[in-house]
Amino acid sequence: MGKLDGKVAIVTGAARGHSEAVARLFAAEGAAVSICDVVPVEVMENGVASKIREAGGRVICSQTDVSDEDQVNALIEKTLAEFGTIDILANVVGIAGPTKDVWDMTLAEWKQTLDVNLDSIFLCSKAVLPTMVEKRYGKIINFSSATGKQPLTHRTPYATSKMGVIGFTRTLAADVGQHNINVNAICPGEHEARSMELAQGRAEYLGKSFNEEEFRTNFEYRRNSDKSILAGRWRAEEGYVDQSSGSEETALLALFLASEDSASMTGQDINTSGGVMW
Repeated sequence: MGKLDGKVAIVTGAARGHSEAVARLFAAEGAAVSICDVVPVEVMENGVASKIREAGGRVICSQTDVSDEDQVNALIEKTLAEFGTIDILANVVGIAGPTKDVWDMTLAEWKQTLDVNLDSIFLCSKAVLPTMVEKRYGKIINFSSATGKQPLTHRTPYATSKMGVIGFTRTLAADVGQHNINVNAICPGEHEARSMELAQGRAEYLGKSFNEEEFRTNFEYRRNSDKSILAGRWRAEEGYVDQSSGSEETALLALFLASEDSASMTGQDINTSGGVMW
């Protein structure tokens, strides 16, 4: 018996990173999963969807820009047509946005980051809630960031969007609790692709070169070194490095929030960042 047997889940941005891990774990725990990303369906079919099916899970794929309301509504309609209902929504999709000072940033860059990171959560939640309200059951899991609780220099739209996710989560939880719907947020640790985007952006801002191979080597070292510990940044002078957490740990928390184990938890924002944020 899986923790999500008989449930239907939508997972956004599922072609990579935290979202892929969430989709695969939800499917392994018995949920039928509807996954989407901006990449072509074939990419998802040949990647995460094939892994889910090989493990015996059920999955459908949609190419969806979740900042576009018509595309979001089409995703919901497709999911309902295929699986009949929606029990869980995991709003995982996000972009890094520009690394710039505010005075050098365009309005288009600002809006794109908030469209993808914040408006998409509003649109997807709005689209699934009629089904959840009618059945008096639902789990909505939004992805914020440690940056949703503390500044990240030269990344104003990203930080603003992630802080907004927490505010949206808390307020929506208060609105829909009467309908037996839980709304929570995760502030996850790292995944390699996003960390690389951030590192590349910072290097460009500082006018420095970026070595992708060196980044990957250092990322692996930090994840697997004998000197990698929780909250390592406070012991850097002793030679320790941050352990943080990865997509697998984040997916386990998402599973908890999607299951009945968290039935009385709502309006919370939970860190899985290895002590980076208290």
